[in-house]
Amino acid sequence: MKLLKPNWVTHDEFPIFSVDIHPDGKRFATGGQGGDSGRVVIWNMQPIIDESAEINQNVPRMLCQLDNHLACVNCVRWSSGGLLASGGDDKLIMIWRLSGGSGGSSIFGSKAGVETWRCIATLRSHEGDVLDLAWAPHSPWLASASVDNSVIIWDASKFPAVVAVLKGHTGLVKGVTWDPVGKYLASQSDDKTLRVWRTTDWAEEALISEPFEECGGTTHVLRLSWSPDGQYLVSAHAMNGGGPTAQIIERDGWTQDKDFVGHRKAVTCVRFNGNILQKKPPGSTKPQQYCCVAIGSRDRSLSVWLTSLKRPLVVVHELFTHSVLDASWSPCGLRLAACSWDGSVVFIEFTQQELGQPLDHTEQSTLHERMYGKPLVQGGCMVMEAPELLNLKPPAPPSQPCPPRPVPANNTPPPSITSTPAKGPINKQIETRTSDGRRRITPMFIPPPPDTMDTSIGGGVGPPTFTSTSQTKSSIIIEKRDDVVTPNVSSALNATLPATPVPTLTLKRREQTASKPHHSTLSKRLKLVAERSANHIVFPAIKPSSSLSQQAGHYAVTVTSSQGLAHLQVFRGTDSEPIWELYLGYNAVALAASPAVIVLALEDGSIHTFHPAKGSRPAPPLAPPAPLAKLYAIGNMVMVISSCGAVRVWEFGPSPRLIVSTSAVHLVSPGASLLSCTIHNGMPHLSFTNARAYIYHKEMGTWLLIGDNQDPVWRWSSQVASSTSGGRAPRGPLSSLQEALQRTAGSAPPHPRPPHSAPSVVAYLEQQLLASKALGSSQEYVHWLMALVSFLLTQDGLEKRLRIILDDLLGPSHGSAAKSAWEPTMLGMNKHKLLSDVLAVVGGHLRWQRLYLEYAEQLAAMKQT
Repeated sequence: MKLLKPNWVTHDEFPIFSVDIHPDGKRFATGGQGGDSGRVVIWNMQPIIDESAEINQNVPRMLCQLDNHLACVNCVRWSSGGLLASGGDDKLIMIWRLSGGSGGSSIFGSKAGVETWRCIATLRSHEGDVLDLAWAPHSPWLASASVDNSVIIWDASKFPAVVAVLKGHTGLVKGVTWDPVGKYLASQSDDKTLRVWRTTDWAEEALISEPFEECGGTTHVLRLSWSPDGQYLVSAHAMNGGGPTAQIIERDGWTQDKDFVGHRKAVTCVRFNGNILQKKPPGSTKPQQYCCVAIGSRDRSLSVWLTSLKRPLVVVHELFTHSVLDASWSPCGLRLAACSWDGSVVFIEFTQQELGQPLDHTEQSTLHERMYGKPLVQGGCMVMEAPELLNLKPPAPPSQPCPPRPVPANNTPPPSITSTPAKGPINKQIETRTSDGRRRITPMFIPPPPDTMDTSIGGGVGPPTFTSTSQTKSSIIIEKRDDVVTPNVSSALNATLPATPVPTLTLKRREQTASKPHHSTLSKRLKLVAERSANHIVFPAIKPSSSLSQQAGHYAVTVTSSQGLAHLQVFRGTDSEPIWELYLGYNAVALAASPAVIVLALEDGSIHTFHPAKGSRPAPPLAPPAPLAKLYAIGNMVMVISSCGAVRVWEFGPSPRLIVSTSAVHLVSPGASLLSCTIHNGMPHLSFTNARAYIYHKEMGTWLLIGDNQDPVWRWSSQVASSTSGGRAPRGPLSSLQEALQRTAGSAPPHPRPPHSAPSVVAYLEQQLLASKALGSSQEYVHWLMALVSFLLTQDGLEKRLRIILDDLLGPSHGSAAKSAWEPTMLGMNKHKLLSDVLAVVGGHLRWQRLYLEYAEQLAAMKQT
């Protein structure tokens, strides 16, 4: 590994906020502050690669300087075609293209250099600073993130056309990234959420908030990144146990059970190497594939991780004198550039022995096709916007031979598609009369022409060849028969299909299915189960996953699914060998773990439990009433939520027992989905995307509503109560659930705005008090008790409410029967001690001194007796 910090890469000592290496590896661009404007500089990569070129006066270093932006440039990004996009504090995005002119350009805003770059488009739609940009991998789309809380998708082929405007964030959007196959776009914001958007309809696919609940707005950018295999999305600033992390979010189910830990301050930028790497582990003949990611932080350090290792490959401390802001990998994958607020850029060069051998483009495309089932068309997923374009496919030259199909990695020759000559349309059909006098034409199978066959299944990947059939129009002759037959379409099909030649591809698919009867039987059975319960689906069922992992105290649990089997392994600490492992006969669907229990759900609907240390089962496999939607474990308790809305909580002690069995069907409103689920004191907590949250109270046998941020009275009362409570509520189960609801509903004022009403605020505070009691949260109970008392002290005509609280805390002073019904404690706290604290608040208001003396004297007398 080599490290280079060229002092000639500078913006005249002003900050550099972004760096990006050109896709041909010959240039790199920097964006940041200039003298009195924003600045974009395009540099020569040769002096970085070759030391002799750096000292050679004839080799230029700066290729072009562009000072067109009116304010600081926050981001520069190259497209795969060589266009450069820059966005800045002037709310503008500029698109640059290399002009055919030579150096010495006199274009306004550019400094004379050896290259001429022209601004071909200026995009104006954002209402605030543009903080991040990202080009789509296989389409001419550009995504931009702004402090106006929005993400805009632009079409580079039709600048300045806007494809979509994504609104949902309630804070500054500081990062945006595409997945490598272009199916999703992810954005991260100061509102402590990360959102994943579908590119098919631009709807929100996932909202992730839990890893960011403790984060503060301490970073200039939040540059997240997607792994080149598409399996992992890594966020910028997240928190785990009070420490800064980079959260790992799995594409399968958007689970968040792993993160990169070690930086001392907030993570600002994450950038994956664009290559999937491979290396043969010691003692193995089969190469292992993995990804590489660079992480920059406000602690001025840069770490490089391989997904095949548990610890970073390298950590470089004190790289800069200020925060790391951006990073970029070269197309070869061996050079990493990073920039800082201090105005400098660092380059780190690795060897293939250190990082591994990158897969070539064809292998990587084949991997994407195998994993996501969508072939890449000429290196990209192109959208056919008009169906009539399908009729304009150019004919292939007849003399052009078909390209040979590459042999798959397992050296098995691909099935020959050209061995069976393509059949023309069958030119004869049979017409008969049914017993009711109607005519029927027996359907006949017509094999497709060669250009419509799915050639991707055989293993080769490449751009499809558009051809047209050379056969003339089919003249189908209908043979009329006077035979009267019973109308039975299936018998006619059975009689005609076997006599029709079947294409080779169809045979291949059947052979693959026949070779795995387990998969076929299971898929058919699961399909039948899904069809039977289709009318009762409340929550979407979790799909099988190829890889799952969880941390359970000192144990790490991993599950990998392959060939219809789930391989469960449990490791202690950082041991490389599992302490126990086993195989189960179906693919894994979900995994949850705690220091007391491991829970694994399989594709057949069964749920298996194990002791982490011993590997033994505390109970036989469980069989919930419908496919699994959520799985959660804490302590020795496990919660299962089925897709039909059934909620079950089991306690796995010496004698496993069911402690909650209920349904959440009636809680789900149209269009709402489950946001989070937890367990506290054995009670399930559910929150929904319609900003409503519930707990199930076992003693009362019902769900309790503990938050509704869509209710305008509730929202208005909570805002008033927060401003008068004298401080933020302590961290607890109630505040955690309600903060998530507030982020979901947004911070906009309620509409319609309710009239000012003190009783509404009192009712809200009393509900918070009761919810804290139901949750068994003593600290939150004290906070809301003091908030309620403080508010009552500021209002007129509410002395009766205040006396009810004081009387309950004081208790009866006469009458043994009444005294026996009064509990002297509340959530383990002495009520008389609480009364002393409340009276201290009452005594601070002179207008209430009579009330203070009345209850203080009674409390003192009771303590003496």
